[in-house]
Amino acid sequence: MHNLKDDKFKELTRGTKKLIKDAIKEHKVTNRYDLCGIICEELEERFTGDTLTYQLSRMNLETTGDILDAIDTYMYKHSKESDFNSSIEADDED
Repeated sequence: MHNLKDDKFKELTRGTKKLIKDAIKEHKVTNRYDLCGIICEELEERFTGDTLTYQLSRMNLETTGDILDAIDTYMYKHSKESDFNSSIEADDED
């Protein structure tokens, strides 16, 4: 796991939780590095320029380390089995 400050999970905004959950469901991946790339692309598509900088600051996702910490927190603290069902079903079909 990435360096979580004081071994505590970081607080996630509702938007951050939704962003991670949607990335898992839409792309059917659970690898934290793959999710990090997907989330970065999604944020770049949604926001531009100063708006991107502002939103990243607001969501506490300013660095890839911050994004990886958020993914770890989501996986261990907020995820539900239903978040991964579509991913598991896709693996079973292969």
